[in-house]
Amino acid sequence: MEVDVVRDYIGPPRPRRSSEQGAYMGMERTTYHHGNLRQALIEAALELALARGPEGVSVREAARRVGVSPGAPFRHFPDRRALMTAVAQEATERLRIEVRHAVRPADRSALRRLAALGRGYLRWAERHPAHFRIVSARDQIDVETSPGLLRGMLAGRQETEDTVRAAQAEGDIDPAHDTQQLALLARACVYGLARMRLDGHLPQWGVAPGDETRATEAALALLIDLMARAANAPGQASVSASRPRATRA
Repeated sequence: MEVDVVRDYIGPPRPRRSSEQGAYMGMERTTYHHGNLRQALIEAALELALARGPEGVSVREAARRVGVSPGAPFRHFPDRRALMTAVAQEATERLRIEVRHAVRPADRSALRRLAALGRGYLRWAERHPAHFRIVSARDQIDVETSPGLLRGMLAGRQETEDTVRAAQAEGDIDPAHDTQQLALLARACVYGLARMRLDGHLPQWGVAPGDETRATEAALALLIDLMARAANAPGQASVSASRPRATRA
């Protein structure tokens, strides 16, 4: 099966400025309504992360932005790491929503659903760059001690693996390849593309300003197409189906 992924999956470029940037850039203070301090602090942390990077987030500065005393946040977040972890948990929920919206009713084949999962990830990173950066800063969040965050991350991995496995069962991806490795490859592709975009590397790879969305989704589409072509290349040796063997001394 060959998939014309560029034709099927790549839509017109969207505006470069993300909704998250539009919401947060230039804002000096988050509006706080009594009774929802926890959410106001999370939003303030997102503002700070977008403007200064994850390293620029502090509980004290978040409190200043929402107009409460420096000690007020500690009822919800005992330290900065707890605040960052709460933001990361919200980020995984936003990612789940983006992925759900990316999968279309017409995407009946598992291969098309796999492409949709990747597009959802890329669009999440594009629209919510602060979320992406905080989730990526694993040295600043507690994944293992946050059941909600860990559950969301494992669910994303499981969905990717299940979709790859289904595509193998449908004959669109070679079943000789290791399912977990293919899922890892798919996630590494979209994570790397999102990271390159946010860190400003794409121009050095020939991507013109304003063409980032089309270029990254086209690269994802190419990966999916290569997966499909590999399953339909009779007699082609598989170099990745077997796991690397340890070299004997």
